[in-house]
Amino acid sequence: MREICILIGVVSFITQILAADKSCDAKRYNVVCNLASWSVYREGEGAFNISYIIPSYCTHIIYTFAGLNLAGGVDSLDYQNDINVNKGYQKIVELKEESPCLKVLLAIGGWNEGSEKYSLMADSEETRDAFADSALRFLAHYGFDGLDVDWEYPTLRGGIPEDRENFVLLLQTLREKFRRRNKILSIAISGSPSAIQAAYDMQAICETVDFVSLMGYDYSVRDKTSVDGPLYSEQAMRSESIDGAISYIRKSGCPLGKINLGISTMAKTYTLKPGATASVNAGIVVQGPGKAGPFTKNVGVLGYNELCEMIMDGKWKMAFLRNVGVKVAVQGDQWVTYDDGETVAIKSKYVKEKGLGGVMFWTIDTDDFNGDCYNEAYPMVLAANKEFGYVV
Repeated sequence: MREICILIGVVSFITQILAADKSCDAKRYNVVCNLASWSVYREGEGAFNISYIIPSYCTHIIYTFAGLNLAGGVDSLDYQNDINVNKGYQKIVELKEESPCLKVLLAIGGWNEGSEKYSLMADSEETRDAFADSALRFLAHYGFDGLDVDWEYPTLRGGIPEDRENFVLLLQTLREKFRRRNKILSIAISGSPSAIQAAYDMQAICETVDFVSLMGYDYSVRDKTSVDGPLYSEQAMRSESIDGAISYIRKSGCPLGKINLGISTMAKTYTLKPGATASVNAGIVVQGPGKAGPFTKNVGVLGYNELCEMIMDGKWKMAFLRNVGVKVAVQGDQWVTYDDGETVAIKSKYVKEKGLGGVMFWTIDTDDFNGDCYNEAYPMVLAANKEFGYVV
């Protein structure tokens, strides 16, 4: 009888694995959710805990950021939060117990890490190989499914022209190491067509990585009110746009199915000059960045979870620029450009129309994760899930 019970248990276990594998193939589009690990330190209701994540809303979760140490290897940038006290690495990986199909990656780099030390690391075969070995050991030790390389940006910000080729060589080295251990390799790239042209050999990159997340934001300019994540060029500003970047990538020979469209949950804000007309029009000369919010506490930006509560008071003048898939709002001397659930739906439709791989959110901890504004948590992430047919 004991042997029969063991056999039944083994068969049941194998059946569960096969069922899990089958269900994991069901989602056509990626929903990549970046977590800003430092969001745990925000004050009040803005403080984010990994337990707040709804893992079924994401196909991939990326924990940001790790960095480069002096030896050119992967290392934590915050041992207290990541490993010793808050145990961020452990908790993020444990989400796979609740959602077995979820893939959890670690990102390295980001804006604050800069470019120069990544340029130095990628400059020789020896240092590239050492980095790849370090990355694989780090991922295996903490249980991550893969690495997202967010070098901002090759050839720029202290980089050298050779970075464009060396970045491909670095990714190829990582790919070779990762293939044997079934680890995912992804990257995040600038949304600027001019930066893409300077920094990336897109055809070679797309032949190497599992997916590319295009940062479809940060198009706004400093001196005039301008939209931040336009699908198409803003006529008044003749700005770069998401569609312009996608068009360039398509011509480069990169399959668009490898590209995730990045959407920011952070609004960009401006303070208008005294006496300026408080209108939603783009191109108004500004005094400087907008006022800091209570959670993020940085001038020039507001988390959507901060903004959505502000604009619910009925005092803001708002406009939905459907032609570019962005919203703007103004009250007094504060002018804001932002995405929300409605614009995410438009951009998710664009993803389907263009045959892209999915969407990427930067970051889920500034979506309305508490559901304070519309009685549902994560309205922006949820909008993409609804458009892709994952949630009814």
